[in-house]
Amino acid sequence: MNLAKKKGSVRLWGAIRFGLLLSLVLLLWWYFRTYELFLILVILILLPFASFLAMRRCMDGFTAQVLLPGGGIGKDRAIAMTVQVKSLCRFLGFAMDVCFAVRNVFTDYAQEKKERIWAGPGISIVEQKELVSHHVGRVEVEVSKLVLYDWLGIWAITQEKKTSAWVIVGPEILAAEDDIQMAVEDFPDENETKKHGTDVNPDIEIREYIPGDDLKMIHWKLTAKTGRTMVRERLASGRDKINVLLATTKDPTENDALMASLHGLGLLLLDKGYPIRLCWLGYGGTLTGRYLAEEGEFVNALDEILSVSGIKDPDKARGAMETEFPGESYIVVKHGTYKGRYIR
Repeated sequence: MNLAKKKGSVRLWGAIRFGLLLSLVLLLWWYFRTYELFLILVILILLPFASFLAMRRCMDGFTAQVLLPGGGIGKDRAIAMTVQVKSLCRFLGFAMDVCFAVRNVFTDYAQEKKERIWAGPGISIVEQKELVSHHVGRVEVEVSKLVLYDWLGIWAITQEKKTSAWVIVGPEILAAEDDIQMAVEDFPDENETKKHGTDVNPDIEIREYIPGDDLKMIHWKLTAKTGRTMVRERLASGRDKINVLLATTKDPTENDALMASLHGLGLLLLDKGYPIRLCWLGYGGTLTGRYLAEEGEFVNALDEILSVSGIKDPDKARGAMETEFPGESYIVVKHGTYKGRYIR
């Protein structure tokens, strides 16, 4: 969506240069008093207004666009990125500054860029290069504003044009362990993780709402009855859910390793029939939780994690987990020999 806000301004040095030229022609006309010089003087006086009106009329005809490939990619893999400007003006062209930013949301990295182009009729390429991210995360390219200059260099119109595109740079795929006890330090044995008792529907469990739950999961009748917000949790039958905490750090390289471990660990748990409650620090540093019973839900949760800043304090994440779910065991994601550690 383009949200346009226009702001006109006068370029000081352009006005000075034009003023000197106008003064010179005026002086020559005053000295020689010829019809030709008078005609040139009149044209010079009218030219800035004509130039401004032409620029002002064409400004709404310019749109910016960012082109990135769809789907997800791996880190250190080059992808094609194109930033372009399209003009609906058929005959006129103008000098233009295009301001845009490339940033990785997960690592808090951002690079601001400004490129000057000649924006003629049709499509003009601002930037066309291979984009490489050395860390996982949601990589966004956003055009923030266009600055259009008239032919005389006197006027400038700044127009905010918010348009962007993004791509998810996902974690590497680790070789999954077949034995969870080998992948997770202190993981309980088979009997400890079996679900005790049965419900009418063993795939549904009622629990209290936590921040980040989908509103579609709310059990409205039970919420009205108890006075607390209750939700339906869909679980795979036969296993108790496993709490998993992703506690990212302030080091992007370490966070890459944690995300790779989480990816392998999550797929392993789901493959063994364990439903997951995945928790991490989301927007505003608050604990966010997602209940996952299928691989597609897990992949969507990974994309959601990578779309928020991962530069966090891991101790704060553990503290929030123990405050929100006191007494509950959970896996804290690690990297190295183990892909996680089970904390009772």
